[in-house]
Amino acid sequence: MSSVHVDPADPLFAGHYPGFPILPGLFVLDHVRAALPGHRVVALDRAKFVRPVLPGDTLTVETELTAEEDHVRCAAKVSTGAGTVAEFKLKLVAS
Repeated sequence: MSSVHVDPADPLFAGHYPGFPILPGLFVLDHVRAALPGHRVVALDRAKFVRPVLPGDTLTVETELTAEEDHVRCAAKVSTGAGTVAEFKLKLVAS
């Protein structure tokens, strides 16, 4: 499990979205990728976004890895104090 604070001063919030800034889903997925050192994502099998990530939120990333023949399956859940924000199913290989 890892945690990361979403910096409200990050310039990406200026354009995503004016009047209601949220963290883009790609950045949520990137925090999952960063929580998996030694692995490279080769496929995104599923992405489910449940609620927006707001400036100042703290993301908690939980991952469950399952070894398969030539890769690793990853089930990831990302949450804040408000609850689950996203769930992902990924295929990984050693980097």
